[in-house]
Amino acid sequence: MSPKSHLLLQALIFLGLCWAASPRGDGAVLWSEASDGDLSGDFSAPQSLTVSLGENIVAGRMGQTGDLGATNGSDADYLALIVPDGLEVVAITVESYLFSGGGNPGGGSFLAYGEGADFMGQGFGDIDGYVIFAADAENLLPGLRQDIFGEVSQTSLGAGEHAFWLQETNPTVVEYSLAFEVVPEPTSLGLLALAFWFGLGVRRRSWSI
Repeated sequence: MSPKSHLLLQALIFLGLCWAASPRGDGAVLWSEASDGDLSGDFSAPQSLTVSLGENIVAGRMGQTGDLGATNGSDADYLALIVPDGLEVVAITVESYLFSGGGNPGGGSFLAYGEGADFMGQGFGDIDGYVIFAADAENLLPGLRQDIFGEVSQTSLGAGEHAFWLQETNPTVVEYSLAFEVVPEPTSLGLLALAFWFGLGVRRRSWSI
């Protein structure tokens, strides 16, 4: 291995160890309706939440809770995730999914995605993707990012604002908890590695003078 390749490998290993050892906010609760109050029921003004590195959890209740926002007049939850520069969301998983109130959500509940901070309306033309989810759902993100032909356009959500709409129209109450997994963007790690590598090179040259 050449000296330059060895330095680059050292830089990547060092950055990987730093990322693994850094505080990642695993299990950090972005919003819990039990303690933070009801999420927005207005599709044009979702609740804004800024994610951080690691697992970011949103927990709420929807359906016949007495609140509004759904297309049938029951409770819906709208949130807009703000992803800072250098980070990306790579997975959305179901942490918990329970129902009560004498009904059954049947095949699951509705989760829609829209690029940007809000939705223009509540029609299928106002969203960029949707999935039906329940307790046994796997990563929801690929389903939210596929087109009408089933082709997945992207497997992550980059820096910017991303709107989500959760709704249950069956005569029941659904208590849910979703986890948004956030990691550094590959380009960010690459730039850090190059910067670290350059710094090592400058230091080695200064030592040799």
